[in-house]
Amino acid sequence: MSIDFLNELEDKVQALITALDNVRKENDQLREELHQNSNKISDMESENDQLKAELEMLKNDSQNQQNKLNITAERIQGLLAKLEMVQQ
Repeated sequence: MSIDFLNELEDKVQALITALDNVRKENDQLREELHQNSNKISDMESENDQLKAELEMLKNDSQNQQNKLNITAERIQGLLAKLEMVQQ
């Protein structure tokens, strides 16, 4: 085996080692990015659940207010009917 062949082989092995190191670094960066995105998704899902609960409460409150408004409107109509009877 000649020295040139060994030098060339050493260069190729070194290039492979460098490429492997770069791939590992990129892999670590992607894992970190994935972890951060996973945390963001979890936070968003939690916030979404809270907003859904708030929306449900607001819907219930709105329905209760509508029911009260309907009852009040019925009472007013009843009072107006009595008033019309008295005026006649």
